[in-house]
Amino acid sequence: MSDLDAARAPSAEDVAKTDKFDFGAKSRVLPEWQRLLAFGGCAAYSAFHLAILNFVPLDEWLFRTYHVAGGSILGFMIYALWSGERGRGVPVWDWVLIAGAIYCAWYITANLRMLVMRTGVMPTQEDYIVGLIGTILILEITRRTAGMILPLLAGAFILYAFVGPWMPGVLHHRGYSPEDFFSFTYSMEGVFGITTAASSQFIVLFVVFACFLQVSKAGDYFMNLSFALFGWVRGGPAKVAVVSGILFGTISGSAVANVVASGTFTIPMMRRVGYSKDSAAAIEATSSTGGQITPPVMGAGAFIMAELTGIPYSEIALAAVFPAILFYVANYAHVDIEAQKQNIRGLPRDELPKIGPMLADLAMLVPMVLLVLLLLSGYSVMAAGTWGIAAAVLVVLINRVGGVHSSFMLIPLAAVWTLLEFDQTPNEAGMWGIGLPALALLGYAAARTGVGHALAALKGTAHDTLLALEDGAKQSIQLVAVCACAGIIVGVLGLTGLGGRFSAMVLAIAGDSQFLALCFAMVIALVLGMGMPTTAAYAISAAVVAPGLIRMGVDPLTAHMFVFYFAVISAITPPVALASFAAAALAKSDPWKTSFESVRYGIAAFIVPFLFFYHPEILMRGTATDVTMFIMSACVGIWFIALASEGWIKGAIGWVPRAGLVVAAGMIVAGSDWIDLAGLALGGAICAWDWMRRRPARV
Repeated sequence: MSDLDAARAPSAEDVAKTDKFDFGAKSRVLPEWQRLLAFGGCAAYSAFHLAILNFVPLDEWLFRTYHVAGGSILGFMIYALWSGERGRGVPVWDWVLIAGAIYCAWYITANLRMLVMRTGVMPTQEDYIVGLIGTILILEITRRTAGMILPLLAGAFILYAFVGPWMPGVLHHRGYSPEDFFSFTYSMEGVFGITTAASSQFIVLFVVFACFLQVSKAGDYFMNLSFALFGWVRGGPAKVAVVSGILFGTISGSAVANVVASGTFTIPMMRRVGYSKDSAAAIEATSSTGGQITPPVMGAGAFIMAELTGIPYSEIALAAVFPAILFYVANYAHVDIEAQKQNIRGLPRDELPKIGPMLADLAMLVPMVLLVLLLLSGYSVMAAGTWGIAAAVLVVLINRVGGVHSSFMLIPLAAVWTLLEFDQTPNEAGMWGIGLPALALLGYAAARTGVGHALAALKGTAHDTLLALEDGAKQSIQLVAVCACAGIIVGVLGLTGLGGRFSAMVLAIAGDSQFLALCFAMVIALVLGMGMPTTAAYAISAAVVAPGLIRMGVDPLTAHMFVFYFAVISAITPPVALASFAAAALAKSDPWKTSFESVRYGIAAFIVPFLFFYHPEILMRGTATDVTMFIMSACVGIWFIALASEGWIKGAIGWVPRAGLVVAAGMIVAGSDWIDLAGLALGGAICAWDWMRRRPARV
C-alpha cells in the first residue's frame, strides 16, 4: 500500500452495502436534463443560504419558508417514492408535489403581512388549505429521506390534537378545529419554528463547509496525517479510525454517512493487521458516532441546542470539549488493550506517509482553524462558517495552481486575524484577507506558467465550488426535512400544552429522585434515536423531556447535553444500532455481535452524561484547578473501566480484579477528593499486582 488516499469516494458497492441501514429511500436515476436541473437547483440552494446569511437580509419567515420549500423541491426530484421505484426521471406525481411546494411558498410570500396577524387566531379557508398541503408535503419528504418512524410519530401527534377532548388524565385538552390546527402548525410556531431556524441558519452552512473540506482535500490530508502519526503503533489502523472519526463525525449529522466516508478505508486496514471483523466494524461505528459529540460542530447539535436553550454557541462548544475527550480516551483505551490481547502490530513505516512532509503541510487545515478561531472569539456562527468555506476555496485554488506550498494559507489566516484586530467586520476582513491572497495567487500562476494556466486554475476552482455546493445541498435535504417535521411535533406540544403536562408526569414518576428522572430521559432519548436521525431525536427529546429535568433543578445546559448525548449514542445501541449495522455490512461481520462490541468500545458514552449532573466540572463549571483535577482523574477512571471491560492489564485477569477496577473507577468519577484518591490507590494497586506477578523471575 503506497498511497493512503483515505478520503476516496466510496464505491457503488460500498454505498449499496450500507444504504439499507441509512434512513429513507434511494436516490433516483435522472435523465440528463433533469440531472442538470437538479444540479443547478442544489448549487443555487446552497448559494442562496450563503447570500441570505451574510449579505442580503430577508424576513425570517420567508427565509425559513424558502429553506423548507427548496429542500422539499430538491428532495422530490432526487429521492424515489420508494426503494423499488422503477423507471428513470421524476414521475408526474412528484411534479405535482413540487408544484404544491412552490404554491405554499408563493402563498406565504404574497400574504406574509396578513398571516403574521391572523395565524392561529382567525385563519381563512385558504390558510387552512395551504397549511394542510404544506404539512402533508413535509411528512412525505421526511418519509422519503428519513424513513417512516418520524412521520408516523408526527402523525400520532397530529391525531392527538383532534382527539384530545376524549383522552384521559394529563393527555386531555380542549381540542382544535382543522382550520386552527393546520394554520397554527404551518407557521412560525410549528414547522417554521426553532428547529427549522437551526437548520436554515446553521445546518446547511456547515454541511456545505464539510463538502468544501472534502473538495479541498483537507479530509484526505487529515486521514493521511492520522496514518503518519498512529499507523505504525500497536493496533495502528484502529487508532487511525478513532482519530479520523473526530473530523468526519463532528460535521456530519449522520453516523451512517460517517461510517461510509471513512469505514470503506479503515475497516480493511484494521482487518489487514489482525482485528476481527466484529472488532473492526465496532471500532469504526463507535468512532464515527462519537464525532457527533465532538466540538466545534457536533453534527449540528450544538446549533440546535443554542436555538432551543438560548445558551451561546461558544459556551455549548466549550462545555462539550472534555466529555468528547473522555469518550475518545475510552475508545482509544479499548483499541489499545484489544491490540495487546491479540498482539496486533501497526503497519510498516515504509507504507505510511512521512511525518515530516505531513507536518509541514499542516496549513491545509487552515479552513478548520479559521472556523474555530472565529467561533471561539465570539463572532457569529454564520460568519465563521462562511469564511471557513472561503478559506477552503482558496485551498482548492492552491491545489489547482500547483507549485505553491500549503504554508501560503498562513497569509490569509494572519491577514483575516489582523484585520479583525483593527475592528473590521468579519465580512470585510474575509473579503480583503482571503480575496487579495487569491488574486496574488492567480497573478503568480499567470506570471509563472501563463495566463491560460491561471484561467484554467480559476475555471477548475469554480467547477469544484459548484460540486461542493451541489453536494452540500443534497446532504442537507434529510436534515431540512427532519427539522421541519420535528417542528410539527414541537408545535403540537406548544398548542396542546402536552409538554408541560409531560414534564409534570416525569416529576410525578421520579418523585424527588433526580437520578430516576435522568434514567427516564436516557431511555426516551435512546428509544427515539433508534428510529430516526440524531437531529430529530434530540429536538423531540429536548422538547418533551428536558423541561421536566429543568423543573427538577437540573441546569438547562446539563439537561440538554444529557439528552443530546443519548440521542447520539443510540446509533450504536441495540436492538436498532444503525451505525453498527452499516459498519458490519462493510466488514461482512455479524450485525448483532458488532453492535454489542460497539457498546463495549463506547461504554464511556453511557457513563459520561451522568457526570454532567454529578460533576459539573466536566462541563467547565468550576475553577481551573477543579476542572483540571477532575478531568485527569476521570481519564484514569475511564481507563480502569476499559481494563475491566476487556479483562486485561498485562495479561488476562479474573473477575475479582475486574470487579475491583470497576469499584475503583466508580470511586474516582463519583466521589469526593479523598474517595478519588482511594479509588486511584485501589486501581493502581490492582495494576501493580498484575504487573509484579508477571515479571520474569530472577535467576
